Amino acid sequence: MTDQQETLSTSGKVSGKMFLYKEPELLTPENHGSMGFTPAKRPFDFVRNERVVPLTMTEFSSALRHYPIIFSNIESPLPLAVMGLIEEVNLFVDADGNWDPMAYVPMYLKCYPFTFAHEGGGRVAVVVDRAADSVSENPEFPFFVGEQVSEHTNALMRLCTQYDAERRRTSDYCAKLKELDLLTPLRAAYTPEGKTEQEPLAEYIGIDVEKFDKLSMDQVWELHEAGFLAATYLQIYSLENWRHLMARRESQRQAA
Repeated sequence: MTDQQETLSTSGKVSGKMFLYKEPELLTPENHGSMGFTPAKRPFDFVRNERVVPLTMTEFSSALRHYPIIFSNIESPLPLAVMGLIEEVNLFVDADGNWDPMAYVPMYLKCYPFTFAHEGGGRVAVVVDRAADSVSENPEFPFFVGEQVSEHTNALMRLCTQYDAERRRTSDYCAKLKELDLLTPLRAAYTPEGKTEQEPLAEYIGIDVEKFDKLSMDQVWELHEAGFLAATYLQIYSLENWRHLMARRESQRQAA
């Protein structure tokens, strides 16, 4: 899985793919002047069958309370919050399509259905997923008022701006982990009820604790000065949540 950003070509078309966005279009008053937002009756149905969602580094402290934090791969790592086990089911979305009110909602999902498209020269445009359930032809909250974006749209664009900045900083963090060769394949296991031997639960990419412990003082200080050291500890601590996910899964299965 990748959090690949949309790009904007010189012709103004959107290219590339982005997780969850099915029909990304450049937001313009000409094409979307009569459209806008209407809150979806089942707001998180679009992520019901997703077991992982992208995270930025600054979200680790909030995500730590609920999710194991892993990385997408070693070569182009992206932090991910794990929300499901084995089956393609998000354990934090209930039968009515609502998110667990006690659990943290990643910023990536809060920005949806908006995102940014980038061009090599630094130009940025707003993209909307026309296929989103919350996008309507008869909106409660219009995208535009005349030729100007509405206050509701502006608020979401500000959130996207914040996310985009945090995404770039997270990319720097992941590049540093790769440079230090700290990422490695790991395995989570559990012991089924009534058995004595462990069985595999998940294979994932995480920080190699032994390599981390062997970093020189200069390397540790470099991580600290860059603001990356705390995130590294938080990722490691978050892996305690594998057993919490398993307990949540068992609880939901018993209640079904």
